This record gives sequence, structure tokens and C-alpha cells, in this order.
Amino acid sequence: MTITTNEVDEFFAAYGRRSNDALRRPPVEDIDGMMESFGPFFVGASPRGIMGAATDGAFRDLLAKGFERYRVIGGTSMEVTGVEVLRIDEFHVMAKVGWRFSHDRPKDGRRGVMQFTNVCFLNRSDGPLRIFAAVTPDEESALRQEGLMS
Repeated sequence: MTITTNEVDEFFAAYGRRSNDALRRPPVEDIDGMMESFGPFFVGASPRGIMGAATDGAFRDLLAKGFERYRVIGGTSMEVTGVEVLRIDEFHVMAKVGWRFSHDRPKDGRRGVMQFTNVCFLNRSDGPLRIFAAVTPDEESALRQEGLMS
């Protein structure tokens, strides 16, 4: 069955809700739900390089630590702003996902918003949609420019 744009939209709406909930105070983390969003192996690429990992216990810890880090640097919400879908074939799509990251900068309480786009590759070969790769911008540099990291 061919992957529909509506399925991809629903997938990222749920993924966005989980991401946003993880930044609440107190956080409502659904790391199990996040883990279900990924295939058994994940490849990430950014201007800092390419990495790949099995989505095992270490990957689970990495997700949890990532949300903790966002909270520490002042993250207050993470929302999907839009999804553009390019169908590759009946089993694969590429999704260009817009995000809005809102924050209260810890050093002075200044509120801010950062917008960025990730490109995710999804597969559905034997069940639900799963992310198997993503291309992201240089998050570290953007967070430094925003004064959230030194």
C-alpha cells in the first residue's frame, strides 16, 4: 500500500506532540513512543558529519538526554510548522519538516524562537512508518548564535 501524505502528516503531528510534551515543565516524556518512530538503524547527517547507530538502549538514552539538554538550555516548546512530502516509491518517502523551537534563555530570561528544517527519510516495508535517516542543519552553531550555548 502506497504511503499517503496524510499518513506522513499524522506521523509528524504525533512526533511533534511527543517532542513538545518532553519540553513541558514538568516534562511528559514518551521515549517509547519516540523509539517507535525509528527503524532498527538510523543514519543522521549534518554539516558536522554523518553518524549511524542501531536504535537500541544507547539510542533511547540519547533521545532522553537530548530532551533534557533542550530543557536545560531553556527550551519551552518544539512544534511542527509544516511537512512537505516527496514520494520515492510505495515503501519510501522523504519529508521536509519545518520546526519552531521556543525558548527562555537561562542567562537573562529572554524569550526567543528558532525555526529550522529537517529532511527525514521514512520507510514502511513491514508495518508502521519509521524514520531511517535524517539530514539536519548545524544545530550547535544555531544554538550558540541564539545565546543558548557557549
